[in-house]
Amino acid sequence: MKKIMVICAATLMLAGLATSCNKKCECKTYIMGVASNPTELELDKDSYKKCSDMNTYVMIDGKKNGLECTSK
Repeated sequence: MKKIMVICAATLMLAGLATSCNKKCECKTYIMGVASNPTELELDKDSYKKCSDMNTYVMIDGKKNGLECTSK
């Protein structure tokens, strides 16, 4: 029983470490519908919970303008 508890505790610790690591996002800048090369940005966990929270694009005349981020 003690071995099972130790294994469970170790698994929980590893899961906690994995989720606390900095997450990378792949972001593209759009100007009049033309995308730039993807840029890798680090997710600021104090301000955003997921990469898509950093999206700041708008549609003007059917063309995307702004920043669009996805999980890497």
